[in-house]
Amino acid sequence: MFSLAAPLLCVLTLAYQVLGISWGLILDSASTDGNVWIELVYTIHVPQGPPATVTTGPWFFWCGLQPQGGGVVQPVLQWGEATPDGYVNNNAPFPHIWAMVLWDVPADNFNNNTSRISQGVWAAQGDQISNTASFGNGAWTQSAQVISGQATGASTSTSITANQYFHDDAAHDGNANFFVCESELDGSQTNQWNFPVLFTDIFIRAKASTGVEALCASAQPFSDGNGFANMTGFSMFDANTCHFASLILTPP
Repeated sequence: MFSLAAPLLCVLTLAYQVLGISWGLILDSASTDGNVWIELVYTIHVPQGPPATVTTGPWFFWCGLQPQGGGVVQPVLQWGEATPDGYVNNNAPFPHIWAMVLWDVPADNFNNNTSRISQGVWAAQGDQISNTASFGNGAWTQSAQVISGQATGASTSTSITANQYFHDDAAHDGNANFFVCESELDGSQTNQWNFPVLFTDIFIRAKASTGVEALCASAQPFSDGNGFANMTGFSMFDANTCHFASLILTPP
């Protein structure tokens, strides 16, 4: 399910027949002196909805950070699954197809195996949503705000105590060495995915600079039969922070 790109770092490329395509970057703990990702910022462009013939799901598109030992901190654009706490803009005057929702999915046997799920933000096709996930002072904080389009200004946020949801480490630094973006498609009609999903201005910040530039510079577009991941415009924002101008996930 994954491939090691170099002795001092690894680039993870995952693909599941029923889940679509994934692209990720792992900071190898041994070779980077325990370096971890501590902040993720990206903008997702709301695509067209699934074909009208699709009645099974849900479908999720997201980038997130995964602590070692399991679980994930993830702002998610989702279709086909309601949020337990409703939506901040439930009266939005456009078809309610896509919602941005902030998930904190715990590692096994943490937080009673219960995810923290924010209120959702309805967003229309063509809207742009800015998302952040960051670690500091023992907590993971997430936010999502529509910055362009019909739902402009709508936002949601959440914050959790990290060691309640995830395995801690000796440095108490969030322990998240895995960055990943994914088209996570559930249901029996995933073969009807027929549209691209665009992420732009992706910033991934690590606690330290060790191993960061070499890891991010090694990222390459790829396909494995379940879809395509095409990332462009790599640069270093600073010594600790990778930037990709865009990532497009497309169906096979």
